[in-house]
Amino acid sequence: MIRIRLKLLLNNAGVSQAELAKATGIRPSTICNLYNQNANFIKLENIYKICSFLNCRIEELFEMQDD
Repeated sequence: MIRIRLKLLLNNAGVSQAELAKATGIRPSTICNLYNQNANFIKLENIYKICSFLNCRIEELFEMQDD
């Protein structure tokens, strides 16, 4: 299983979901789904935008977990 760590990254950066959506152009509903780990897929472009904005690596945004 892959865990999305967007909530942790945003909290650590002091950035809201709305700020991330506005800065990246990603729909707020998409950000919300990622934040709440309800996403089944994510566009590579959106991964790039999020990592660029938060100045993080992909490995910091996603985490592999054993089921």
